[in-house]
Amino acid sequence: MVALVALILTKPYDGGMAGSDTLAGRLPDLAGLFRNLDERERRELEDAFLRVLALSQRSRPLALPDEIPAVQPEQVAVARARNLQRATEARADLIAEALSTAEVASMLGVSSAAVTKRRTKGDLVAFRHAGDWRYPRWQFDDGEPRADVRRVWRAMPGRVAVGRVRWFTLPSRHLDDRTPLAALDAGEADRVADAATYIGAR
Repeated sequence: MVALVALILTKPYDGGMAGSDTLAGRLPDLAGLFRNLDERERRELEDAFLRVLALSQRSRPLALPDEIPAVQPEQVAVARARNLQRATEARADLIAEALSTAEVASMLGVSSAAVTKRRTKGDLVAFRHAGDWRYPRWQFDDGEPRADVRRVWRAMPGRVAVGRVRWFTLPSRHLDDRTPLAALDAGEADRVADAATYIGAR
């Protein structure tokens, strides 16, 4: 549908009216198409029109370089190795500061099955490691799960668990470059919960 609208808006228009090469000059084509559609198709057309209009208003660079340098395979390999090393180190830090299922069960005075149930309900922050789940220590306060952390965890869109866990410890532009944990400690649970919904668009 978007392609059809784009075609109508960009094809030569021979209506014979002043300004027919403008958007307004192409509206008769859209109106004729609109009359032949059912309600669902009309809504799709309206949505497509708005999307094409938004695309047409995007800013574009004034000029592109005459030649874009090619990226050498060695550069790609080095970059990938560096990223892998950073990810490995970050995961190692998470593991070092996390508790096993058995440790959490002992701390809370419940069974391992009860811990698993809480995790699957979204009551506990956790990520998978070596056949078990690891639970970051910072989600507990005096041996009890923090309600503000649980609220933010539940507000997050679905993605890889370890990435969601790391988000709590990384500066966020939505929180004035503070970590979510620092903002939670400052009593800003509402703001952190809202920032959590932007994960993936950082």
